Amino acid sequence: MTERKWDPLRDLLTLQERMNRLFEESFAGRLEEPALVGSATWTPLADAYEMPEGFVVDVELPGIEEDDVEVQVDGDVLVVKGQRRALGQRPDRFHRMERSHGPFFRSFKLTEEVDPARVSAQFRDGVLRLELPKTHGRAGWRRERE
Repeated sequence: MTERKWDPLRDLLTLQERMNRLFEESFAGRLEEPALVGSATWTPLADAYEMPEGFVVDVELPGIEEDDVEVQVDGDVLVVKGQRRALGQRPDRFHRMERSHGPFFRSFKLTEEVDPARVSAQFRDGVLRLELPKTHGRAGWRRERE
């Protein structure tokens, strides 16, 4: 068994992520902030990680058409929003209704700015994969004088 040292910063970041998720899930659709949350009624699950060349974000969107998803990048913030439409006609009585329908919203604060023109998206098997290449601003890149 390997011994792991306690990292208070990692614990704090984990707590912040959990609080952000709780906030998004609890208050989505009730906030008066249409530019950010709007009328989101559910929050899709996502994995986000960093690679040397950029970020990768996988968002679970089963049952959603590609045309019903919008991706926005503004500086170091990624927003994924859209709509899951109900399938077919809704019956008068449900025995169980567990699947969420309606608008959704997720935002991700990235640790570095990315190049919006080079963002790639693949939608396969109900998972939206976004690859966001980093800009050159923080790795010693310099603009030459003109």
